[in-house]
Amino acid sequence: MLLIASFAMPSKLCAQSSPENIGFENGNFQNWKIYAGTIAIENNQNVVTMNEVPKPISGRHTIISNKNMVDPYGGFHLIPPSGGNYSVKLGNNVTGAQIDGISYLMTVPADRPEFTLTYQYAVVLEDPDHEPFEQPRFIARIKDVEKNEYIPCASFEYVATSSLPGFKKSAEYESVIYKDWSPVTINLSGYQGKQLLVEFISTDCSRGQHFGYAYIDINNVYGDLITGNTYCASADAVGLSGPGGYQTYNWYSADRTINYGSGQSINIKPKPADGSRILLDLVPYTGFGCPSTVSTVIHGIDYELKVLKKDVVCQDAEIDLLDAKYILNKSEGFTYLVYEDKDLSKLINSHVKITADKTFYIKSTNNKGCESVVPVDISVFDAANINTKNPEAVCYSESVDITNSALYMGNLEGISRSYFADEAATKIISDPQHINKTGRYFIRLSNQMGCSKIISIEVTVKDKPVLKVTNPKPVCIPLTVDITSAENFSGSDASFKYSFYKDRELSTLLTDPLHIDKPGTYYVKAINAEGCMVSNKIEVVINDLPVLQVKNPEAACYPDQVDITNPVLYIGSTENLKYSFFYDAALTNKVTSPKTIAKAGIYYIKAENDGGCFTTGKVQVNFNTAPVLVLHKPKAVFDNGFIDLTSSEITKGSSVFVKAGYFEDAYLKRPVADPTKVNKAGIYYISIQNESGCIASAPIEVDILPQPKIVVPTAFTPQKDTNNRLYPFLVSIQKLISFKVYNKWGILVYQSDSLANGGWDGQFKSQMQPLETFSWFAEGIDTFGGKFQSKGKTILIL
Repeated sequence: MLLIASFAMPSKLCAQSSPENIGFENGNFQNWKIYAGTIAIENNQNVVTMNEVPKPISGRHTIISNKNMVDPYGGFHLIPPSGGNYSVKLGNNVTGAQIDGISYLMTVPADRPEFTLTYQYAVVLEDPDHEPFEQPRFIARIKDVEKNEYIPCASFEYVATSSLPGFKKSAEYESVIYKDWSPVTINLSGYQGKQLLVEFISTDCSRGQHFGYAYIDINNVYGDLITGNTYCASADAVGLSGPGGYQTYNWYSADRTINYGSGQSINIKPKPADGSRILLDLVPYTGFGCPSTVSTVIHGIDYELKVLKKDVVCQDAEIDLLDAKYILNKSEGFTYLVYEDKDLSKLINSHVKITADKTFYIKSTNNKGCESVVPVDISVFDAANINTKNPEAVCYSESVDITNSALYMGNLEGISRSYFADEAATKIISDPQHINKTGRYFIRLSNQMGCSKIISIEVTVKDKPVLKVTNPKPVCIPLTVDITSAENFSGSDASFKYSFYKDRELSTLLTDPLHIDKPGTYYVKAINAEGCMVSNKIEVVINDLPVLQVKNPEAACYPDQVDITNPVLYIGSTENLKYSFFYDAALTNKVTSPKTIAKAGIYYIKAENDGGCFTTGKVQVNFNTAPVLVLHKPKAVFDNGFIDLTSSEITKGSSVFVKAGYFEDAYLKRPVADPTKVNKAGIYYISIQNESGCIASAPIEVDILPQPKIVVPTAFTPQKDTNNRLYPFLVSIQKLISFKVYNKWGILVYQSDSLANGGWDGQFKSQMQPLETFSWFAEGIDTFGGKFQSKGKTILIL
């Protein structure tokens, strides 16, 4: 449903914003409810039965957006000329006793005691030869929701009959009647704050063989119900028109003392004073509403047409000179015409094809005689005369602004520019004001009509000059460094001119860069022949001389050696020095083995730091004479005796010493527990120390012999392969005097004074002796010359 809500105020009739989508301007049925059903006859009464459906039924609840479409029966446009962008078709030309409806629930503003609704409708109905209650019809009605009653003066029912006011017969279909678009205004004053349900319903005939449908529309912006209330200030009359759809119209002054006339439209002359209120009494056709009164306030206007003075369009573009783009203050009540000549003799369609530059003239006129004529200059977009000039080359540290208008030649008025890195204009340059790379760039020239042309521009950014810095070699105090030396910049641009600074910002110039006497970081600025500048830093190293502290080593004991590289000798010197050693003060004869100095004398030292700076010194090496140690091997003793290593006889012949030591190892680390009582054979070590602290040591062998023994087996087997001889075993016996064997009767059966014969073979007088126990007796001389005797028994086993 499409409704216009307007509010009658005491002083004037004001436009009021519509409830959301009440005019279908969203292009849908948002906020509307949709119904479908069938019609029937009960007791000769037309009974409408509908049910709400969740969505529009195709072909029965239709949103129309094409303003050029016309109804096939009535030939009128489906959207009224004074309507919005959409209308609704309710029903169709299909029979079947169908009912289609829509409804909108709205609330009358509580602060509006005077309130009116206006809608536009168009109806197409078949007019069969039926009873009135069986005919197709269109119903428009408003219900007071609180009372659940339809408002009599706001509810209408258009039943198909040729006698309906305003209805015509279709030229093509004799049985069809139609009514072109008509407004209906409903006075709802007194319903402020109440909810009203607005309904529209179209029905077929109840017999199901004839159709009926309707169109409904509303504009989304509403003005006064009375039009023509504005007039040209220079006019002598004012023409007013009331809303359509009423039987009679009567016009009065605000106090009703003046009756200006009757009819839907009147011309009041002379015109009432500006600001006068005019009343209009509206009387509807019988059965189609209630009488009401509306009003308007008239006022004069001075209207000056404002247009877009100039525009640039594409070649052969078609433009609408009556579009809002060109008419900037288009107003209702005015008509606008376009002419191609200044004399306004050649009227043309507002849609024109532009093939060349031309001036057009737009004339605005309202029905009160207000008139204004303004020229519009239309130019064809022609970028052929727009060229670029390449910017001057810049240094690597600079950039080029390709948006600079000075780089463009030709008329750029009305032309916009966009900037790209490729000719296809797909890669947008994000910062065209700061181009810092050499290359060809592209500019798209466009006007408001979308015409475009791509031109190019060449940007040259000079390469960064090559500045290579080799830091000068470190020097030692008190030498200075020349940082201007050409060797410091080998490989750099040959055209450079150099200047030298103390700071990175290159603000403090060095006064004497040829003689830098302080270490640190300095800076060079180099400008080549093209004027491009580059800078870098130079590191100057001036090393301090090292500090050398030398402590002479203690006198060594000859033939020991002295290590003159020992760090202990240089405690207090600068850390991490590199030392080298020489025999001469001129440092020409290098010591090849400074860790093993074996000769007393003065040696010379060169101590050098990491910076190559060095200092010299000398070190004195002295040797003391070592004592002479003479050792005499002590006599051996048996293992039941002891040897005294401290005996003076052992060191007899040695030089005088003040201290002696006795050790088990050559390193003199394990002292002998009691050197006066040694009873273990082996090598021992004796050291002596003289008054100079020099020590001499030497090994000495100690012999501890086992006690003398003569051992004879307790049994032997003379007839076996093993142990077949009986002979004595000698321990610490240097000579055997005799070995004798006796049988059990005391008869000597064997004797010998040596072991050369291999011992007794068990025979006596060539006869093998029987198995029995024999006695033996042995005598010999021990290691030290003493006589030793031993005896025992043995068994002869056959």
